[in-house]
Amino acid sequence: MAPGSRRHRAMVALLAVTLLLPAACDRGAADPTPPGPPAGGTGGDQRYGAAPAPNPDVTYQPDVVFVGGGGGSVRGLSEDALTWRIDPAASGADRLARGRVMFLTGRAVGRVLDVRRDGEDLAVTLGPVDITQVIRDGTFAGDRPVSLDNPIRYDAGTPFWAEYDGEAGGGGGSVTPVVGMAAGTGRQSAIRPAAGAGEQRIDGFAVTPICCASGVGARFSYDGGGIRIVGTVTLLMKNPTARFHLEIRGGAIRRAELLIGGMAGLRIEIAGATDAGRNVNKRLPIPLDFSVPVGEILGVPFSITANQLVGVQTAFSAKDGNIKAAGEWSLGGSLGFGYADGAFGVTKPWNLTVRNSITDSIYGPSVGVSGIIVHYQAAFRAGLGAFGFTAGLYATVTATVGLTVGSALGAPIELCRSIQLGLFLDYGVGYSIPAGLVKAVNAFLELINAGSIEAKSGIGRVDNVFNKLDIQPDVKICRA
Repeated sequence: MAPGSRRHRAMVALLAVTLLLPAACDRGAADPTPPGPPAGGTGGDQRYGAAPAPNPDVTYQPDVVFVGGGGGSVRGLSEDALTWRIDPAASGADRLARGRVMFLTGRAVGRVLDVRRDGEDLAVTLGPVDITQVIRDGTFAGDRPVSLDNPIRYDAGTPFWAEYDGEAGGGGGSVTPVVGMAAGTGRQSAIRPAAGAGEQRIDGFAVTPICCASGVGARFSYDGGGIRIVGTVTLLMKNPTARFHLEIRGGAIRRAELLIGGMAGLRIEIAGATDAGRNVNKRLPIPLDFSVPVGEILGVPFSITANQLVGVQTAFSAKDGNIKAAGEWSLGGSLGFGYADGAFGVTKPWNLTVRNSITDSIYGPSVGVSGIIVHYQAAFRAGLGAFGFTAGLYATVTATVGLTVGSALGAPIELCRSIQLGLFLDYGVGYSIPAGLVKAVNAFLELINAGSIEAKSGIGRVDNVFNKLDIQPDVKICRA
């Protein structure tokens, strides 16, 4: 690593912060009562989330530290979207310490991994936290379904954890934590009042996420190293809504329900080519929340949030490899789950029927076999937190589509085409983060001598709800 490189400078700054600014000490017990509304109005609510309010029907865990002032106490959010810069004079800020849970707003809430003075600010690095580690007793339910048509868009920018390779479930991905909360630096996350176009650059990809009136999804493209990829993946929705119910007693989940209505279909369009015989394997967690505030329920500022992950892996066996395909499936009903008496029930919108056959559309003349895998994940969450580190109820849909087209040299006999479609549902109460993303974040936290995070906490289940292989034509040479 060159001494003048960006990564070198960032690591030196990080190490300097670690050596010169020791972690805060434990300075007294947490206050179990949230403060009242911040003075001077709620101007920071939209950018940083609403503040909690006291309610006699809610009991919080004893290590929760309420910091006063709501969004008005926030001075910025680091580019890695992990470290909140807050006013050190805010009430409760002096009681923050590693291991405690900070609750400032509905977005600025989490386990304190690191806390230190940085100039005139207090820099607080937060990790994910289980909802039962925040709330000990309370019953929360929306009065009616919440429309997801017009969410607020929160853009984290370009955090390092949006750039890692390999499988989301672990494996041989590489991690390069470059940007952190170095001394004197900080960045406010962007907020946009409505969902819409807004291209992001993530690890060489141009990505434009969309949500939510007609669905959630992303358009993406890549052009580098002799490889070009263009694609769109959309989980189609019509008049999407969300409804939830959560009962916590004694720090344990008694009852939980989350229902996302309006599921309509799945659409995939993908084209990839190479003139250099090279391949790409990327997993890209999109650092952006589409969020709909539910409002305070017993003083707790819940939100419904959607975030996404896109992955692309090519398998070109020849220098001139290329492949192109498009397809659409219909899905009916709702997505969600219920939990009571220690058992899960699940609502699956998997009345899957083909609208446009992706197998028939596969095209890719090449002297070799060409393949491409598209991995798409849409997570819906009802709870507290930001950028995937959300505590509460969650239901995650994962679609994996693998496409293959045979060599043109075999076309006089048969041009073989195949597709494998898998659909998975991950749901529960707590939090669930892709293991590859956890690896990236923990590599950074190790640099600043902070705590680490776990991939999962709480109760949950994963179901493989659909898996089908389609080979055309269905003859022996193509099944080999």
